[in-house]
Amino acid sequence: MGLSKTKIIAAGCLVEVLGKEILEKFPELDGAIGVHSYGQIAQFMDNLFEGKQVFIKNRSSEEYQSIAPRILTTPVYSANVKIADGCNNRCNYCMIPAIRGPYRSKAPEAVKGEVEALVAAGAKEINLIAQDTTAYGLDQSDWPDLPALIKEILSIPANFKIRIMYTYPSRITDDLIDLIREENRICKYLDVPIQHCSDEILVKMGRLYKQNDLENLFRKLRQKIPGLALRSTVMVGFPGEKRHHFNDLLNFITKQKIDNLGTFIYSEQEQTPAADYKQKVPARIASKRYKELMLRQKEISRANNKKYLGHRLPVLVEGKISNNTDWYYGRTEYQAPEVDGFVYFPSSRELKVGSWVSAVITAVGPYNLLALRANPVDFMPR
Repeated sequence: MGLSKTKIIAAGCLVEVLGKEILEKFPELDGAIGVHSYGQIAQFMDNLFEGKQVFIKNRSSEEYQSIAPRILTTPVYSANVKIADGCNNRCNYCMIPAIRGPYRSKAPEAVKGEVEALVAAGAKEINLIAQDTTAYGLDQSDWPDLPALIKEILSIPANFKIRIMYTYPSRITDDLIDLIREENRICKYLDVPIQHCSDEILVKMGRLYKQNDLENLFRKLRQKIPGLALRSTVMVGFPGEKRHHFNDLLNFITKQKIDNLGTFIYSEQEQTPAADYKQKVPARIASKRYKELMLRQKEISRANNKKYLGHRLPVLVEGKISNNTDWYYGRTEYQAPEVDGFVYFPSSRELKVGSWVSAVITAVGPYNLLALRANPVDFMPR
């Protein structure tokens, strides 16, 4: 197949939202393909290079669809493994159910097979992801739930860590908590996006819990999993958010002392219930609240990080700061890839990306840690 010229295509969520209208809005496009149509990518490309303007947009299937074999576009030492697609939560601000379709768990044997292949290729960290990982298996009557799936993954006889991302607060079970506490190959880290804590705002968002539920959950997590690092995500500027709602959120974050926090300003999405809500929060006020919350979180994260001072921690090496220095950077199990900070440390020996070092933390900031003594180790997560 000869490539006569460069082709410009759109692929993914925007195609699902706009449909064929995307070709009218962007006439420079040679083609567009939706998120449920990647199984037809070969046909799509053939038609594209025959000079046709191609559009493929299928409805979501009733079962999880994947394209194999997987081609990694990220370093192999830390790999994301998607265990489900779609969402049934129907939060009032979110387009994901309309774009990705209903929740569909990936077959447990397919998940385990993917992890086995990644570990065999050199993965040291497996990050389990989905729109809601804690809903895994709930759409299938005879499939394992998330804790049972993780046990299947842990039956793989190899050294790697599992990190659990995107958990829904009201679906974090005692079985999952106990498993995180007992298994050394599971990072003592949990991502629990809460979006807000004000009961009034949570109801408007369509979230299925209240502030008291969150307080009880965080208390239980910390009591049952010593040393747990908590990450969360919140939203400011949601329609109807008054200053007292924001103060409630600010006080909650201060009290809970969450280790890592992502904050977003509400962005109106067409075709969602929230788009029709009145009492819009002016952009300048939402921006001011965002800055105020992140400044508070900066203080909290710095104080939290002090608990690592003087402790020797395993660090997964991610790279060298530059070729002209002996300084490297990496992450502990308490730092997720891409969203959290790093550990910076020197080494007189050349280190391989994806290897482990044992580092003594000597200084901390709000996001990053510093270690002046780091030794290469054959780290055994178990």
